[in-house]
Amino acid sequence: MSKRVPELTWQDKAILVVIPIVVLVIFIAANHLTKDLTVYDAFSQRLPKIEVRDGGMIHEVLPITKNGTESSQICRVQNREGSHEFTFVYHVQGSETMNLQPGRLLQFYGEFKFDEKGGTIEIPYKGKSGRLAGWAVYENHRYYSKTEDQDRGKM
Repeated sequence: MSKRVPELTWQDKAILVVIPIVVLVIFIAANHLTKDLTVYDAFSQRLPKIEVRDGGMIHEVLPITKNGTESSQICRVQNREGSHEFTFVYHVQGSETMNLQPGRLLQFYGEFKFDEKGGTIEIPYKGKSGRLAGWAVYENHRYYSKTEDQDRGKM
């Protein structure tokens, strides 16, 4: 004798419809709330200091500056949409320098500081933990502070 499969009640049917909708709404809300800011978002909101993840085309390469033992590579970058230009500063701290060239793509995660010239991105920067954070990807190579390697080895 085989048992007959019971029919679904209206409550069961409602649950089967509502659960996927609730999961979808939670997924969309979580995705929206954890979205990284772009340079344009931070500039238009006039945020004084915030972490951003973005990229763009190098517009102009400026000469390397030296401040004591530290040197910095600086360039002007235009965002992917072409609507905003900002300054990108890479502090060379025991790391290799980038061979920056106009017209090349640069991606990064760094600290945005507002200024009237479009803002400035600094990499690496001191994060909330006091450690150096941030990275740049240029010509399929990731550039970051050597201290990040040391911190990873301690974990």
